[in-house]
Amino acid sequence: MIGEKIVSFETINSTNRFLMENHTNYPDGTVVVALKQTSGYGRNKRIWYSPKGGLWFSVLFKPRKQIEPSFYTRLFSVSVVRTLEKFKIHVNIKWPNDIYLYGRKLAGVLSEGIFEGKKPVAIVVGVGINVNNDIPEELKTQAISLKEIMNKEFSLMKLLEMILKNARILLRKYTKKKEALTRIWKRYLIQKEGDILHLREGGQEKLGRIVKITSDYLLIEIDGEIKKIYSIFPH
Repeated sequence: MIGEKIVSFETINSTNRFLMENHTNYPDGTVVVALKQTSGYGRNKRIWYSPKGGLWFSVLFKPRKQIEPSFYTRLFSVSVVRTLEKFKIHVNIKWPNDIYLYGRKLAGVLSEGIFEGKKPVAIVVGVGINVNNDIPEELKTQAISLKEIMNKEFSLMKLLEMILKNARILLRKYTKKKEALTRIWKRYLIQKEGDILHLREGGQEKLGRIVKITSDYLLIEIDGEIKKIYSIFPH
């Protein structure tokens, strides 16, 4: 069960990296949480600033049947969104895994698979949320914290418990109904099918229309051609 075993660190390089390197030593559902990460990272290994005051944790899964890592990204993205709704904080997901409020990043989710051949033997899901931490001046146009939004501090452990509870509910409900979870995740997305995006291609800025959204890529129509896009950046 998610959270039946919780391992806590004051400081760690990365909760995801710890579980990726030690997955054989821990059971399914293990949660690793740290007060501070010195080498936190997000999608495409982009640096994630993770000082004390934020909520930084990872969850280990050892599914009996083959499940793609992206399923867990959707699962925890929706879990975080629904948890924040309990505080009347209404956020959106920037495809595929970042959680935004007022045009600034509040949280991110990263799922990584450990494979034997093409089969994932373990999946690690990392979640990072700016909670009580102060955002550095140079990042204030890009990032936001819960403390800044609500003008109060939050209990990190209470927030963690709420997210894990939501994740357990969603996992039970949607493991065999993955498309239903995808539909819920899509409802929270900032981007919608039919939207026009500003993209850079070959050093040029172009407009592209979203034809289809999946958890792994976007199908974008650019200059009359349909292309797969795996990353988008704020314009």
